[in-house]
Amino acid sequence: MSKKTSPQSRPGRRPRKIRAGGTSAGSTPAGARQRRGPEAPPAPAPTDLLGRLRRYLPVVAVPDLVVLLGLIALALVGLLVTGTTLAALPATIAQLWLALNLSPVAASGTVLGVLPLLPTIGLVALLARRIRNAVRERISLADLLVLAMATLLIPVVLTLIAAAMMWDAGRVFDVGPPPLGHALARTFLVHAAALALGMGPRLWRALLRRYGAPDWLVDAVATAARILLFLSAGALLLLLGLLVTGWSRQVEVASLYNSGLGVLGVVVVSLLYLPNALIAAAAVMMGSEFHIGAASVSLYAIDLTALPPLPLVALIPGWAHPWSILLLLVTSMAVAYVLGSVRFTIVQTMATAAAVAVLVLLAGYLTTGQVGHLGVMGPMVWLTAGLAFAWTAGIGGAAALVGKLADRRAVPEPEPEPEPEPELVAEEEAGPEPEPEEEILEGEIVEEATPETGEAESTEDPVIPEAGEVPVTAESGEVDEKDEEADPKD
Repeated sequence: MSKKTSPQSRPGRRPRKIRAGGTSAGSTPAGARQRRGPEAPPAPAPTDLLGRLRRYLPVVAVPDLVVLLGLIALALVGLLVTGTTLAALPATIAQLWLALNLSPVAASGTVLGVLPLLPTIGLVALLARRIRNAVRERISLADLLVLAMATLLIPVVLTLIAAAMMWDAGRVFDVGPPPLGHALARTFLVHAAALALGMGPRLWRALLRRYGAPDWLVDAVATAARILLFLSAGALLLLLGLLVTGWSRQVEVASLYNSGLGVLGVVVVSLLYLPNALIAAAAVMMGSEFHIGAASVSLYAIDLTALPPLPLVALIPGWAHPWSILLLLVTSMAVAYVLGSVRFTIVQTMATAAAVAVLVLLAGYLTTGQVGHLGVMGPMVWLTAGLAFAWTAGIGGAAALVGKLADRRAVPEPEPEPEPEPELVAEEEAGPEPEPEEEILEGEIVEEATPETGEAESTEDPVIPEAGEVPVTAESGEVDEKDEEADPKD
């Protein structure tokens, strides 16, 4: 008898698990299962204002507190290194908070209105990630309102406190309060950007559908952001080219500092201002102008005056090359490449152009301001926004018209119906009539029952519940995947 057919070689059937009380051989004891503990059910959604504050306030309060603690540590290190009295600690912390939110700071009668953008990008990314994790599950409109108010009001209050601390410190030290209007506006815009990014496109589409707005507006804004990212990439390549071709100017700037520590310091400052430089270079590539006080830079002419000895400023050449006008082709190709990958109508293209103009307007406002005795520094904001709209609307409108004409030509003409043959054809055996397919209207929520549980799978969006509603999920009993093992085959 072979081993395959021998009854001794066949494994015995394992006993089934007993769910109600007791254990059997090969099963897990109830005590061990209790020690492991069942999976905790999801926390119920809050239904009152206090519960919502308890749940969503820490989402933005915790990162703001972490940032403040980091600024306090940085201020202490700075005061100890420079040998400044600790009485200046409150004013130093206030200045760092204002600088992080791109708010103008004033000291020794000088106003610095253009702050480095790189630390602010890190703050926005941190807040956006926290918000994205908070809205990943279903969230009601009341919950979203509480989260938005916490995201925007906490930093505004902190900016007011920082301005008051600067005003109080001005009686002892040579500092002063910032321009309050610009400080509050820039703080609000920075944290509003974090909120908008953290909500994500899925939540924005649900909000637009709820209030009857077209959800393709999300695609238009996303396309506008892609256009600006491609322009920033082209600006980065331009700066790298200027760095290589103008290396002698970098050597001259480095020779002005007596120590390597000074060179390292100005290099770090230049890296912090690198996003500002990308915005300025992108504005120039679109045909606009960038100003540093009386100095101006464009594709057509460059007029320079005495500038700060920074490696980033030394990238600016002394004159405009006659072939620099060809950089407009880079802008047109970037816009055409992004808009060519989507099929927008004229209305959608105009919405994308408007979104590009608004984003450029906000970026220009956040990177333009007074820089001490030099004057106003930054791109020409309104001209840059207008050119961004013109580039996108012109190229996108042409692409939409060409696509529309191509679609009309691609529509095949209806073929004439063939004439019926005079001969009679024997009818085939009639089979069962096919069941009519269920018509699914666009915008409806379709639920399908799974074959095992019979529960409906919903494609509902995360913002459907009204204020105060609690989404209810059906809880099914635990299913042990190893409940029963199949018998091995002979």
